Amino acid sequence: NKGLVMKDARQLDYTLHHLCIYDDEPRDNMFPYLRWHHGITNYFSGAVFHVTGEGHSDYTFLGCGGRAYQIQIEAPPFQFEYERNWWRDHGHGYNHICWLTSDARASMDQLLANGATEVMPFENFPTYDGFVVHDPEGRWIEIMEYTDETFRVQEFTHAPSGECGLEVVGNAEVCQDLDAMVRWYQQIMDMRVLEEFRDGDQGMVVMVDKDYDPVERRSLFILQSARHDFEKEHMAKHGPYISSIIYQAKDVMRAWEDALWAGMEALQEPAVDPLTGLLTAHLREPCGGNGIMLTEHYAPAVTQAKAA
Repeated sequence: NKGLVMKDARQLDYTLHHLCIYDDEPRDNMFPYLRWHHGITNYFSGAVFHVTGEGHSDYTFLGCGGRAYQIQIEAPPFQFEYERNWWRDHGHGYNHICWLTSDARASMDQLLANGATEVMPFENFPTYDGFVVHDPEGRWIEIMEYTDETFRVQEFTHAPSGECGLEVVGNAEVCQDLDAMVRWYQQIMDMRVLEEFRDGDQGMVVMVDKDYDPVERRSLFILQSARHDFEKEHMAKHGPYISSIIYQAKDVMRAWEDALWAGMEALQEPAVDPLTGLLTAHLREPCGGNGIMLTEHYAPAVTQAKAA
């Protein structure tokens, strides 16, 4: 690549795609999601997909209400040693956030040159090219470029689900240095700041990718400080981490009741968040008790988004 100009973030067309959960009982633990207005968009088994000398894939993709952003439940035996090492150290948890790109090879060069560190080297798989890196605070980022003419993880159309109007719209991450990470995701991943909420040492920054649309594709990526006791406790044990899946609902109280019926665990009942002003609740999901943030409908206009 000597003499070639490295592509920048905007040339690499980054878009948010999914959050991955590691769980060893996906058939059982996906049912609370299905009872809570979710549907399965794809299942990929080790018999036909990602078979390696070390292991194979077991992927279940779930969507709910909104277009684009999805949840992936990934189960052992995993394909690679680095995945088994993470499972040994952290167990059930939110493992990574995946972005799509138009050029995975160039993306790896760009990320490694700008503070990311390698987890999985670049590989050409039969249906996509991809790799995994740490962001500067150690959270995993997966990058994928589809290379097959027809292979895709299927998407739902935009159709809020159930009487409560539930949608999965993105994820939140707890940061050690919030401002530094906001700058990094703006400059290196081409994320745009949609809105900021600040109060003393508490902060929450709502970011979106270039394809954000307040109606049809409301994918959100929230960077925040550790605000709640459960976040501070997890941060003390594991360091900066992917903290929650973000849901929005037309009727938060009905969505909360539906979640408890479905098998989610109450963590913090619905109340107005003093930082954001949004009616917000927190739950634990079934794949290890990871966090869920449930809020009222929130969709600022795209013209509000600020790029780096």
